[in-house]
Amino acid sequence: MLTSALSMLSLCSSLFLSANNSNKDFTPNATFDKLWIDYDVYDNGIKGMKIHVKFTAYQMKDIDGFLAIYFQTDDENSTWLKDKNSKYTSTDGDVAVYRSIKPQFDPAVYNDLDVFMPYSELDLDPGEYDLAMDVKIIFKAGGIISKLTKYYFEYTKPGSTTTPVGGTPGNKITATFKDLWVDFDVYENSQKGMRVHTKFSVSSMKNIDGYLACYFEKKDGTRLTSDNSTYRSKTGQLAAYKLITPSYDQADYNDISVFIPYSEFSIPAGRNDLKIDADLIYKEGGMIQHLKYFDFWINK
Repeated sequence: MLTSALSMLSLCSSLFLSANNSNKDFTPNATFDKLWIDYDVYDNGIKGMKIHVKFTAYQMKDIDGFLAIYFQTDDENSTWLKDKNSKYTSTDGDVAVYRSIKPQFDPAVYNDLDVFMPYSELDLDPGEYDLAMDVKIIFKAGGIISKLTKYYFEYTKPGSTTTPVGGTPGNKITATFKDLWVDFDVYENSQKGMRVHTKFSVSSMKNIDGYLACYFEKKDGTRLTSDNSTYRSKTGQLAAYKLITPSYDQADYNDISVFIPYSEFSIPAGRNDLKIDADLIYKEGGMIQHLKYFDFWINK
């Protein structure tokens, strides 16, 4: 009887472990948390952007891999940017940048893994572009482990034929960001919403029309969209604008604000973690300078 009981206990234990193991995923994978960018930074004298990613890797202990970021156009065709000099490139010849990883723990939390991308290595002709980053974790030997996110951004390469009339040759417009704050639950024209305030100064923009542009995104960089022409960009992103035309070579804006109604946010019920991308742009389009990212949340 004792032998039978022990055998039965052993069988039950085996079945229990088997059931538990069958529910456990032993496949290497990763979960995305956040992406943010430092624009116009220098690395070894080269100007570009530093891309920061926060994610967690699972079942990857002692496995060689890469944080891989690929670049493409944000249009109907979503064309991959093609590398021209074999420096920042994928095996398929697309523009890409990598950062090697080899987790020593399971799970392994990467709170701020960064990679530098020179602007010149986007290999684009002068002009204004809506671009996207396709961010993944891949095996060193090749093959996708997990897709993390797609992040949209605007890029203007100097030499564009869209340089505004009135600009002085050789004088680059520059802005200095100072502060951003938000008034929540305010009313404008009987609509409840939020008012975004900014404080900045701008140089060499006298008599040139531009906008303070506030674009709205999810925390992971996914853009919120809008069908309302009053609150949308040319590419359909939810946005609010304020026209500026500086009257001085050095103009200070101590409190310039934009209002956006809560009703314009197409988001699910409950808490939504969002962010504002505040930029200074030309009236006819094209980036002058990124000002600030601002994290906030809305309960709908």
